[in-house]
Amino acid sequence: MRYLLDTNVVVDILRGNQNVTQRYQTETIKKSTIFTCPIVHYEILRGFTLGGATKKLENFLKLRKNWTMLLFDEEVAMKAATLYLQLHKGQTIEDNDIYIAAIAMVNGCTLVTANVRHLSRVEGLNFVNWRI
Repeated sequence: MRYLLDTNVVVDILRGNQNVTQRYQTETIKKSTIFTCPIVHYEILRGFTLGGATKKLENFLKLRKNWTMLLFDEEVAMKAATLYLQLHKGQTIEDNDIYIAAIAMVNGCTLVTANVRHLSRVEGLNFVNWRI
């Protein structure tokens, strides 16, 4: 499997959420490929830097070395614009969530997120919630 971790999942791992860390360890043992992306990286850096959580930031940077960074490129930008237009007809979601969803979709990943309420609106997005 190919998984892109959403920001809330990375935070869950760093906080030691039992369900999430167990599933993460299981997927690592199964040799699933774990990805991150610049948007998640930014949100984590922003949160920990502004919050003064230097130890959590250090732990994130160590953990992040285990993951491949998927980039925000032209194909992702096109997909994100398409998703925005689809969502704009109904109830939109945050731009960062659209970008993360687009990166997952373009790269054939299942998005691991606890933000099911918002991301379930994205047609064609494969996602899973490791909290449950």
